[in-house]
Amino acid sequence: MTKAKVVGVLALCTVLTTALDTTAGFPAWADGRAAGIYVGVNQQRQSCGAIGEDPRLTSAAQRHADDMLRNRAFSHTGTDGSSPRARMAQAGYGALGSTGEIVYWATGSAATAEGALAFWMQSPGHRAIILNCGFTSGGFATAWDGHTMTAVGDFAGP
Repeated sequence: MTKAKVVGVLALCTVLTTALDTTAGFPAWADGRAAGIYVGVNQQRQSCGAIGEDPRLTSAAQRHADDMLRNRAFSHTGTDGSSPRARMAQAGYGALGSTGEIVYWATGSAATAEGALAFWMQSPGHRAIILNCGFTSGGFATAWDGHTMTAVGDFAGP
């Protein structure tokens, strides 16, 4: 898939585990891609140090990845109107300071952790979130229906 095609199917960034879901008549599941994203993000953050993985942020990210896939709504706003900060708070992540979210979706050969990371690092807004040393906690999730993959990274800091 060409870069233009990949960019054409990706949700834009705004700065601001295996679960089965059969909603809408098709199975959607998380898989090992999220672990690859976590490792890849930390490889990019060498000057900041590793980001701590927080299960509450992972839960918020999984909720949004599932929602985007299920409803084919590729945005930072959930189909229920929720914002990234609201999803993080609803998942129990209290004392929200600064937050950021990165989202991605793709099909075919671009539906990989490596594809998501490559896109995010080539996008100034996504890259700024990943490399923001003020973010000390994160949660990463993917959803896959056998054709389309969605990926979400939720970041928070004091």
